[in-house]
Amino acid sequence: MFARSALTRPFAAASRACLFYTTEAAPATPQLLLRIKADVKDAMRSRDKERLAVVKGILSDLTYLEKSPQAPEKVTDSVIQVLIQKSIKRRQESISNFAAAGRVEQAAQENKEIEMLKVYLPQAMTEQEIEEEVRRVVKEQGATGAKDMGKVMKELGGLDPARAPKKTVSDTVKRVLASL
Repeated sequence: MFARSALTRPFAAASRACLFYTTEAAPATPQLLLRIKADVKDAMRSRDKERLAVVKGILSDLTYLEKSPQAPEKVTDSVIQVLIQKSIKRRQESISNFAAAGRVEQAAQENKEIEMLKVYLPQAMTEQEIEEEVRRVVKEQGATGAKDMGKVMKELGGLDPARAPKKTVSDTVKRVLASL
């Protein structure tokens, strides 16, 4: 027994000596993530199982994203909002499948979940606002046709994907360039 503790003691001391301290501040937590975590606590306190399941689903999706190979360097509010938009899109597909199968209750449940998720998204740009922005960029770039779509899309890359989905922007660019 004595010999065994003598062997483990140096390893224990070595593990304590390997603690690293830094003066760098911890990375800032996105405000939306803090809000979601607070909503988890509120849902638990109010025993609202539906809302709790939806909000925990967001956190689960975020954890999955962070561990995936395509994980962004830093999780920002924009990354979380795009994740929520994907979750809404999945639910909309489920609604159409449930409606086709005649399962009205499940479709209604998915609609409720979509409404719970929309609370976390910013006000989306309207089609008209997106088109105005596209026309401005087309004019700046001097784009003349579909061959200039890459230049225009590169310039529009600064648009927040949570406010202006890339697919909508792309479709608008195609339509505007086709009308030239």
